Amino acid sequence: MLQDLIYALRWLRKNPGFTVLAVLMLAVGIGVNTAMFSVINAVLLRPLPYPEADRIVWMNESGPEIANREVSYPNFVDWRARNQVFETMSTFRGWGVNLTGAGEAESLDARIVSADYFKVMRATPFIGRDFTAEDDKVGAARVVIVSYAFWQQRFGGDPGIIGKEILLDDKPYKIIGVIPQSFVHQGPPPLWGLIGPQGWKERDIRVAGNVIARLKPGVTIEQARAEMNRIAQQLLQEHPIANAGANVVNVVSLQDSITGRVNLGLKILFGAVGLVLLIACANVANLLLARGAARRKEFAVRAALGASRFRIIRQMLVESFLLALAGGVLGLIFTSWTMKLLTLVAHETVPRMGSIRLDGKILFFNVAISLLTGIVFGVIPALRSSKTDLQETLKGSSATVTDAHGKRLRSTLVVAEVALSVALLVGAGLLVKSLLLLLKSDNGFDSNGVLTMELRTSRYAGNRPELNRLMQQILGSVQAQPGVETATLAAALPGLNNDWQTDIGVEGYRRLKRGELLNVDQSVVSSTYFQTMKIPILRGRAFTRDEDELGKPVALVDENLARRFWPNGDAVGKRIAYDGSGWQEVIGVVPEVRTYGSELKPLIKIYTPMGRAPQDNPMLLIRGSTNDAKALTETVKRAVHAVNKNVPITEIATFEDILARESSTQRFNAILFSIFAALALALAVTGVYGVLSYSVSQRTHEVGIRMALGAGRRDLLRLFMGQGMRLVLLGLVIGLGGAFALTRLMASLLFGVSTTDRWTFVAVGAGLTIVGLFACYLPARRATTVDPLVALRYE
Repeated sequence: MLQDLIYALRWLRKNPGFTVLAVLMLAVGIGVNTAMFSVINAVLLRPLPYPEADRIVWMNESGPEIANREVSYPNFVDWRARNQVFETMSTFRGWGVNLTGAGEAESLDARIVSADYFKVMRATPFIGRDFTAEDDKVGAARVVIVSYAFWQQRFGGDPGIIGKEILLDDKPYKIIGVIPQSFVHQGPPPLWGLIGPQGWKERDIRVAGNVIARLKPGVTIEQARAEMNRIAQQLLQEHPIANAGANVVNVVSLQDSITGRVNLGLKILFGAVGLVLLIACANVANLLLARGAARRKEFAVRAALGASRFRIIRQMLVESFLLALAGGVLGLIFTSWTMKLLTLVAHETVPRMGSIRLDGKILFFNVAISLLTGIVFGVIPALRSSKTDLQETLKGSSATVTDAHGKRLRSTLVVAEVALSVALLVGAGLLVKSLLLLLKSDNGFDSNGVLTMELRTSRYAGNRPELNRLMQQILGSVQAQPGVETATLAAALPGLNNDWQTDIGVEGYRRLKRGELLNVDQSVVSSTYFQTMKIPILRGRAFTRDEDELGKPVALVDENLARRFWPNGDAVGKRIAYDGSGWQEVIGVVPEVRTYGSELKPLIKIYTPMGRAPQDNPMLLIRGSTNDAKALTETVKRAVHAVNKNVPITEIATFEDILARESSTQRFNAILFSIFAALALALAVTGVYGVLSYSVSQRTHEVGIRMALGAGRRDLLRLFMGQGMRLVLLGLVIGLGGAFALTRLMASLLFGVSTTDRWTFVAVGAGLTIVGLFACYLPARRATTVDPLVALRYE
């Protein structure tokens, strides 16, 4: 074996061009595979940092029209009391609160949970104590648990912090514990409060957020899902109006709730880089087959001197493994660069990307895939080259010894390369077209030139009239600023599927039966909302300023509601009821506003005046008359603080930036898949060029004869280009057929485009044909420049 190793090193050193080309191709294939595996490992395979994390599940509600809906607190209480499959259960939701009492108010992105939250996560305060059931009741003293970072930053790590009070929205909260630094769920946030003391008793107001729970030992997620759906059906029968539209409980692992959005995309990308590696292996196998044909006499001499076929196969496999390991080492450098790039571009797109690192598991994968690669591309050339006809080889010249079987193998590998690259190019084309359609999609509003920010007014939540006056004063101050075309307030941003859901009744229609109750999105907005977002009024009018400020019983509805209940008449002037309130007059009809990035039919939407339901932390949307977002931001902040300097402003961003974040997953998939497809195409074109170049070099004598018999340059060009294009077109047909089947796996990743989009298939076919013609033309043209006299003497 040592002798084989020394000989292999010597042979590779004597053929530097071959060695460098083979190692580079393998390095690219192994490098991108190792880099993608490092992402898969960090995001999907590495367990969450909680004890027995596989027993933690995430839950919310869904139904025929709603994929994900948050839970009401009374429903959560019933879930907790009736289930037999969970050890513990807790709600968790965001809590936008202000730290007050020490100068200017500071906005905090905290969390509201129930008492068993840290028991579910198996986390224990290292100072102080955990929440108890007594803490989580209406009328209990207000308590919070703070994070390690908050404890260090705000209190300098004071161990005597337990029992001290802080003011949150001007209300005193006692600190009862500090969570260890190792706890990282959702950030972590600076602090946690309890949901029970909030007194949220309404079953049709879903303010509890989502639910996490810890399975009992031996209970599966499927068993838990069946149990929770049984409870959901009970609650639907007991409370048909409040629970309308949500008769199913989504139960998934906590890991899937975090990574589910990118799970399929990452697996498909991993499959794509696997195809890139296969193409690289096919290319190197072709190079080895060509080299093996050139070394026929060498192997024949060794066989004549007593070398067994096994010894020759072993020699060639040693050479293959050396190439693969060299490619793996160089691939690690490529992996390191790629990991840094992926972390930079995907840290906000792909969850858990912060934990990506080059560790022992990644190194093991690199070595394993390098060895496997050596086997994949080395076996066929080794078997082929070791099978030698001694007499024919030793007495024949290189020009006369035929290698028909080797030629078929090389052609087959080229066809496979082209087919695999076609499948990747079609997938990339579909993802790119999907992204372009998403970026150009009409969602029913105009986001261009709109600046958004959140006003943290939660400290005024207990005084609705004061909160309403404050918001109207802020809106008036902002609208009066230079550079502001129009501004508005809203409970949530349009098109992002984060409005409240409620149930409605329509005057003059029978009460809908169970299963027919109508679930809708309720948008709470100010009077200038439709003007600011450029949502046209189809019929009727928008709110007046008085209706907004005074919270008059009026509403606007979208065209879906109007068509459903008044298909032959006008919705304006009709009345609807929702949220347990009295009748509200419909004063206008607006177009459908779709959820950005979704092709699902959106829920019917109704619009309520802000003054009727003032929001604790509303969004301020400003359409500027200038494109200078930074200057506009400073102008608006000064206007807000001129009214009240104790209103923190957070989440400042242009609407276009927000939509860009929403489409970041699609952009990530499209860019990476396109890069991998481009690598595959480059490798496939290299394969076509290499095989045809080798064919030209082996047929030089034949070329001389043809030219001596009168063949012209055009005839030779046609001969060799025809040989190459037959392989390209056969690979194209096979690849398009494979892509037709494989792209169906990508259906959930696409927006506005079918997995069998004809124009994508046509574009890939046409593009690859053009590239194939170019790859074939270069070696074919070289054949036409051969001197017939030289060719006739060629051996």
